[in-house]
Order: sequence, then C-alpha cells, then structure tokens
Amino acid sequence: MFLTVLFFVNTMLTIMTNFPVWVSTTFSLICAILGAWFTWKLTSGGKMNTIIAVIGGALILGGLFFTASFLGPMVIAKDTSQGPMIGVFVAAPLGVILGGIGGYVHISRQREETAD
Repeated sequence: MFLTVLFFVNTMLTIMTNFPVWVSTTFSLICAILGAWFTWKLTSGGKMNTIIAVIGGALILGGLFFTASFLGPMVIAKDTSQGPMIGVFVAAPLGVILGGIGGYVHISRQREETAD
C-alpha cells in the first residue's frame, strides 16, 4: 500500500499543481506513511480514530483505483493517449470518495461491536 499511495499522491500533485518537486515528494511520503500505518492498524485489529479511518481508506482505495486505471490502459492498449486520463479525472476521485465512505463504515461497525 505504501508504494501505491506514494505513486498516486505524487503523480496527482505533479499533474495538477505547480508545487516544487520537494514539496510534492514530502507530502506524498507523509500520505504514504499514513496509508501504511492505517493498513497496519487495520490488519492488527487495533482501535482507530474516525478521521484516520476515513483518510486512510480514501488514500488506499483512491490509490488502488488510480493505479489500476492509470496504468491499465497503457498495458492493454499502448496506442491510446487518453487512457490515463480516466485514472486522473474519474477513477481516482471515485476511489477517494468510496474509500472515505468505506473507512467510516468500517469504524462505525467496529464501534458497534465493542458497544455490544
């Protein structure tokens, strides 16, 4: 997950902003560390804060959607120049939204189980 989130955030910042390279790389590393930490907490079954679950889910699922839809068209149809744009403008925002919702649902279910 670390490399997926790192690739996702760094590519999106490079394409969409005019930040210096060091700012994009630093922010990407922070987001990737957060995504890796969220994955670690998720697999260990530890308790999480709601905002961490939402941000972590958004980063991970957004990164997976972006990576699959950005690199997928380049692998399947090498002559398509607009293929990666699906990843940038459609799949990544959709993955971020669904990941945030998924993180919230996960933390809500976890809290219901501990309340019972």
